[in-house]
Amino acid sequence: MSRRITALLLALAMSGVLFATALAEEDTAEQSAQTAQAEAQSETTADNAATKSTAEGAQGETDTAAALVQETTQENEADANVPDLSPVADLTFAQVEERVRNNNLTILALEENIAAVEATDYKELLRDLDDQLDELEDAKDGIEALIGQLQSSVEPPLTSGEESNVDLKLYGQVTVNNLLTKALASATVASLESSIESLEDTIADIRSGKTQKTAQDGIRQMENLEDQVVVGAENLYMTVLELQNTRSALERSLESMDRTIQEMELRYQLGQISALQLQQAKGGRTQIESGIATLESSMDGAVVQLEMMVGADVTGRMRVAEVPEISDALVEAIDYEKEVESAKERSYDLYAARVTLNDAEEDYKEAKKEHGKNTYERKMAEHQWQAAQYTYQAAEQSFEAQFRALCASVKDYHQILKAKETALTIEQADFEAQKLKYEQGSISKNTYLTAQDDLAAARDEVTTAKHNLYTAYRSYEWAINSGVMG
Repeated sequence: MSRRITALLLALAMSGVLFATALAEEDTAEQSAQTAQAEAQSETTADNAATKSTAEGAQGETDTAAALVQETTQENEADANVPDLSPVADLTFAQVEERVRNNNLTILALEENIAAVEATDYKELLRDLDDQLDELEDAKDGIEALIGQLQSSVEPPLTSGEESNVDLKLYGQVTVNNLLTKALASATVASLESSIESLEDTIADIRSGKTQKTAQDGIRQMENLEDQVVVGAENLYMTVLELQNTRSALERSLESMDRTIQEMELRYQLGQISALQLQQAKGGRTQIESGIATLESSMDGAVVQLEMMVGADVTGRMRVAEVPEISDALVEAIDYEKEVESAKERSYDLYAARVTLNDAEEDYKEAKKEHGKNTYERKMAEHQWQAAQYTYQAAEQSFEAQFRALCASVKDYHQILKAKETALTIEQADFEAQKLKYEQGSISKNTYLTAQDDLAAARDEVTTAKHNLYTAYRSYEWAINSGVMG
């Protein structure tokens, strides 16, 4: 029995280590990616603003340079209405959970531990424990009988003279040996009594169902760990997806900076700007290139972690697909008051807090039966029970607050998306006007391409808003379906 209990504890401990390791790696990759993304977005915003300002400021006074730029860059013109021809993705969001549950090594280990617990035959286990108890009691009875024999085995010698002295010496030696043997036997009896008492408690726990309940608690904990691994993989997927979006923005920023540098080189040849101004523009391009390199490195790390979590070959080349849109109806259906109780029932954190509370209450009831009113044992048990009540209340309040904030965040991201879509509509109309002016020859090509970049940036903002809404809604789904707060 002790070996099986030890094995179960080791299995639970190993599961915790595996999960912590996987989550630590995933958190590190995601945090690194988010840091690079924030830096890259900051650089993109600053460089786009500088590019637009430079192009607009130069338009009125550099018609000759603009004309030359129009001729030399004509082959690079891009049509804003060209559809996205991105390569087919290797992984969709809908596939993440299934692939993680089927292939992730941490989850596979947890599943084996769950299977080991569920395979326990408690009837057979009780028979084995009863046999062990009988063996221990027989051994105890045998040693106690030996102790009785040692006490009466040697009689003092009745002879006199020299023989009497020899007999006394022999009697003394035997007596010492018997005392040592008796002491050792008594210690063995005490050890056996302790083992018997522990075994009797174990048998009683199995007969009462307490051991089975503890095993089920362990299974639920491991299932919660599995859910956490899946949530981590989904969050990493969204991080990779948004990094892809940010990379596209940086690449456009680099193209815009190249156009600006080309124009400034022509203006420098015409004597309109200094060599320092031209060098500063080239320095801005270097910063964008650095941002792209940092982003690529972070994205490679995040992709590798995602490949590991879904059980794919680790190549760093996995491509992820866009997520589906969240409809207005889904957002409008969210009702905190109606859903919070069912979410609480599914929460493992609240479940664990209830288990602790119930154990503390049971200990307090036992202390009331076994100890007097003013004994320290009873007072300790009472305080521990009260502490468990406060702990559960705090956990319940925390869950309710998190769930309320989660419901509110979904609706907030939804209204942000609507605002971004409105801004995109306005930007689209502005681009169409700029395009018409360009076709009529009233604006330079750089001005037209800047308007095109602004339109693409507005589209990126809509995409990011969709990602944020989807992430928030998915967290909401986890909360109401599994009680998991991602």
